[in-house]
Amino acid sequence: MATQLLAGPILRRTTIHRVCVWLATAQPHTLQLTISDSTGNDLGRSSIDELQQHRVKLGESLYIYLLQAYPLTVEDYPQDTLLHYRLDTVNADNSQEGIDLRDVTYHSSPSPSFFIPRQLKQLLHGSCRKPHGGFVKNKPDPVPDALSYGDQLLEKTHLDLENRPAVLLQTGDQIYADDVPIALMATLRQQALLLTGKQEMLPMVDDPSQPRLNPASIPLHGRKTILKGKDDSQNSEESASGLSSGQSENHLFSFGEFAAMYLYVFGNRNNWEPAWNWDELLNIGVADQEKAQKAFTQQHDALATFHATLLGIRRLLANIPTYMIFDDHDITDDWNITQNWYDSVRASPLGRRIISNGLAAYWAFQGWGNDPDNFSKDLILTLTQQLNTLHVDDEIAERFDLHLWKYRGWGFSIPTDPPVIALDSRTQRQYENKFYPAMLMDRYALDWLRVEWAKLKTGQTISEQTVPILIAATPVIGIPFLEWTWQLALGLTKLVEEKKTIQFVETLLDKKGFITNLEVNQLDMESWGANRDGLVNLLDTLCQRMELRRCIFLSGDVHYSFTAQGQFQHQGHSLQCLQLTSSAICNEPDVKQVRILEKIAKLESKKIQHQNWSLFARNRWDLDAKLLRAQINQDCVTAECNLGLVEFNAGLPVRHRLLIGIDEEMVFDLKT
Repeated sequence: MATQLLAGPILRRTTIHRVCVWLATAQPHTLQLTISDSTGNDLGRSSIDELQQHRVKLGESLYIYLLQAYPLTVEDYPQDTLLHYRLDTVNADNSQEGIDLRDVTYHSSPSPSFFIPRQLKQLLHGSCRKPHGGFVKNKPDPVPDALSYGDQLLEKTHLDLENRPAVLLQTGDQIYADDVPIALMATLRQQALLLTGKQEMLPMVDDPSQPRLNPASIPLHGRKTILKGKDDSQNSEESASGLSSGQSENHLFSFGEFAAMYLYVFGNRNNWEPAWNWDELLNIGVADQEKAQKAFTQQHDALATFHATLLGIRRLLANIPTYMIFDDHDITDDWNITQNWYDSVRASPLGRRIISNGLAAYWAFQGWGNDPDNFSKDLILTLTQQLNTLHVDDEIAERFDLHLWKYRGWGFSIPTDPPVIALDSRTQRQYENKFYPAMLMDRYALDWLRVEWAKLKTGQTISEQTVPILIAATPVIGIPFLEWTWQLALGLTKLVEEKKTIQFVETLLDKKGFITNLEVNQLDMESWGANRDGLVNLLDTLCQRMELRRCIFLSGDVHYSFTAQGQFQHQGHSLQCLQLTSSAICNEPDVKQVRILEKIAKLESKKIQHQNWSLFARNRWDLDAKLLRAQINQDCVTAECNLGLVEFNAGLPVRHRLLIGIDEEMVFDLKT
C-alpha cells in the first residue's frame, strides 16, 4: 500500500461532529479512517458502505479520497483533548491492514494527532507558496519555505495543547500554476501522463474538426508564446488564450499537470526529483536555450531549498486541520482582474479549458476538504465524466467548462470559536466597467456571506464579544499610502482618457479604455481599496446587515506582511477591524521592491483617513486605518518570507506573530 500512496494523509475539516482526512492513491483501495484517544479507545470511524461517496477517480492512476469519520456514539468528539487517527486497508475478507504513517508523526506518537479546541488559542495562516520563490537577488542563500516553521512549531508543542496551533488557514496561492520552475516542469509533465493515463489534447479553436494542442509537444520554457498566440505553428488570432501572466513560460495546461503540481507541493510522498541537471533538460527539449538556461540557473538553489522541506510539510499537514481558499496563482495570475480579462479568456477555447482544469484540480486537492457538504453530486459527476473520458467528447467538455466557470460554492465557514468564514473574491466579482478594477464580491456573494453567518449563529453559541475571522485573499485594509497612490493614478488616467483625442484614437483602434487596462494590469490593482464601492459594500454588509461590531481579516497575496487596525463608519454604524496579513510563505520580493516598501513604511507613522465626501449624508463614510508597529524593531512592514501565528485569550485576539525564521519573529500586540 505504501507504494500506492501518492499524497497525504492531510487532515482537513475537523469538528466535534466529523473528522475528514484527505489522501491520494494510484490504485483504488477500500480504506477506513478511525479516530481514537490517547489511550487507544476508538471514538469514531468512517463507513465502508459510504466509501464510493468519499472516493473519486480522476485518472487511470489517480484516486482522491476524503474519508469522513463520525463518532461511534451519540456523544460528540471531545474538545481540548489529544486525539489520533489511523488509516486501514480493508481486504475482501474484511480483515484490516494498517497503513504505516510513522513518517508523519511527531516523536514517539503512534499516529498523527490533532485536537478540537473549545476556543481557539493559536492558529497559523499564510499564503503565496512558490517552489522557487526563495530566490532573492543580493542574498547569499535562498530563504526556506516558511511553512516549515509550522512543522518545527508542532514538533515542539504537539503535546502542549495550550501552545499547539489548532488550525492552519492557507489564504491563497497554495501553488503557482502560471510560474513553474523549468526543472520541476519537466517532472510534472512526465508524471501527468502517468497519473491520468492519457495525453489531454486542448482545443485551440471552437471548431472541433480542427487539430488540438498536445501540451507535451511544447518545448520546456515555451508555453508563453502559445498563450500569447505568437507561435508560428498556430493561428495567432484564434489561438491566443487571453491569459496575461508575465511569467508563463512553464504554465500548467492539463488537469494532469495541475494534479502533479499538487502532489509535489503537498509533500512529494513518492520522492519525485526535478531535472537538476541542465543537460537533462536539453535532452528533453527547451525553447530559447539562453533564456531557459538563465531561468534554470536562477531557480536551481531556491527549488532545491524548497525541495528539502517537503518531508516536514507532509508531516505538518497530517497533524493540523487545514483549510484552503484560492487566489489567482492557484489558477493563473490576474485571474478575473477585469471584465476585459474575463471576456477574453472565456472566449478562448484554450484559455477557457486551462481555467477549468485549474478549478477542477482546486476542487480535488483543496476545496473538497474545506467542507464536503458544499459540493453536489452533480458537480462531482461533471468532473469525473470529463477527466475519465479517454477520447474527446465535446458535449461533456462543454458541460465541464460551463459548470466550473459558473459554480458559486467555493467559499466556506468553520464553526470554531471565534468562527471563520472564507470569502471567494475571485469568481463572484462585479464589473461596472470593462477595464476598471472590479468589486471583489457581487451582491449575491455578499448575500451568501450573510447566509453563512446565519448558519453559524444557529449552529453554535456566538456571544456579542465574539470577533469573527474573515479570510479575504487580498487585504481588505491595505497600506494606506499605496491605496491612496492607486486612487490618484486611476483618477489621473481617467482624466487622460476623457480627452477627445485619446478617445478617438482608442475607438479607432478598437481599444477603448486601453490605457486604464494597461495601468490596472501593470500595477496589479485588485485590492479591495481599488474599487471603493466594493469595499464599502463589504463593510456595510458586515456592520449593518450582519450587525458585527468587530472582526478580523486574514489575508495574503501582496508578498509583504503587516498588521493594521481600522474603524469603518457609515450611516451611524461602526465596525472595528484588525487586518492580519502574512505573505509570502515562499515568494520574497527582490531588493528593489524591499527598499520601496521600507520607504513607504516610514510614511505610515500616522493614522490615515479615507473618506467619501458626498453631498448626501447617507453616502458619506470614512475608514480610519493605521499600521501597527512591531514590539522590538518598531517596523510595520516586512518583505521577509514568513508564516503568521495569531494568539487568542478568552476568544479575543491578543498577538500577531510573523515567524520569519527558527528563532526570529515580528510580534504585534493587538487591541480589540
